[in-house]
Amino acid sequence: MALPNKAKIPVGTVLAGKYRITREIGRGGMAAVYEAEHIDIGKRVAIKVLAQELTTSAVVVERFLREARAAASIRSPFICDVYDSGKLDDGRPFLVLELLEGESLYERMTVVRYLDPETTVAVMSQVCRGLTKAHAASIVHRDLKPENIFLTKDEEGRLCAKILDFGLAKFYAPVDGGDAQARLTREGAVFGTPAYMSPEQVRGQGAVDHRADLWALGCITYECLTGRTVWQTEQGVAMTFAQIANAPLPQPAALRPDLPPSFTVWFEKALDRSIDRRFQTAKEFADELSVALGVAQPMPPRGAEPSQAGLLPPTGDAPLDVAFDPPGVVRVTPNEARRTVPSGPAERGADPLAGMDLAVQRGASMPGRPSQGAGQQITFSGGSGEASIP
Repeated sequence: MALPNKAKIPVGTVLAGKYRITREIGRGGMAAVYEAEHIDIGKRVAIKVLAQELTTSAVVVERFLREARAAASIRSPFICDVYDSGKLDDGRPFLVLELLEGESLYERMTVVRYLDPETTVAVMSQVCRGLTKAHAASIVHRDLKPENIFLTKDEEGRLCAKILDFGLAKFYAPVDGGDAQARLTREGAVFGTPAYMSPEQVRGQGAVDHRADLWALGCITYECLTGRTVWQTEQGVAMTFAQIANAPLPQPAALRPDLPPSFTVWFEKALDRSIDRRFQTAKEFADELSVALGVAQPMPPRGAEPSQAGLLPPTGDAPLDVAFDPPGVVRVTPNEARRTVPSGPAERGADPLAGMDLAVQRGASMPGRPSQGAGQQITFSGGSGEASIP
């Protein structure tokens, strides 16, 4: 069945001869997400369809398909599964994803202001288990943020955090002292969401590896516990980049005096501008966070704990992806309108998934739901420190 450009896919439409659309979940500037059912086996899935107007961009289409390749190559209960991909008759590519019910960490934080240490450790330990698998497969996410961490429940009704959206992911090779081919991005090419980007991502120079993900997760952890982003992003991308490069770190105790001093020590290591002084593995990150907050990590689901092998990039050759943007182009998702922190008291000790049913009803529960900031192409002048949006 041929579909008109930009058309909403009607309920009942069968895609690729096997996925029947049952409802639209949500749409944004990049894609629309539908719930569908496999007509032969009855499995419910989410289908993410790229917006028609973006199909003419090879960069955007490649990023969209990269999400499928990266996520499909990793098996973890803490990463949203990608089952299939294909194209509509009008040429729009689509991905078939695991259907999740719940809400993003971002959505949760808009409700509760900040999380208690127990919930924070639970979420971060599960995200770290997912990252351990990704990093062992030589994949770095590059765009970790609260919108890309999804809170759902496992079969036993326990909190389960899943990583979404590997659209900016890159396959990387270990850096062995100067091999230019081991670089994740070319010089001058910067990718990510400014509030969570590491100094090496901001510079767009040298090797960016799995430790950039750990920097981003450090920013998210601070945000979970304080209700504020590490960096003030209201003045724009260039000023955010300047803070990441040079500004002193905020003191967690200024916002949460009840947090132990050991968390401040942990936070300063997580956001050390020297990648060699930062946490080196996701496991180390999670273990030391647990100690710093005095909270035990929850036991993983049976069979979910990754092996301790491969926590650092493998020593053999790994496939390298292609950098599509020319030098000097910064492709980011500006996060200048981050959440407004409520003035009321935090909901301490509340069920971290309270309100989940409402999130499902309003269509907020699926991978691909529009992020808080749409992607924009920004030309960044390293000399002047200025950014302009075409």
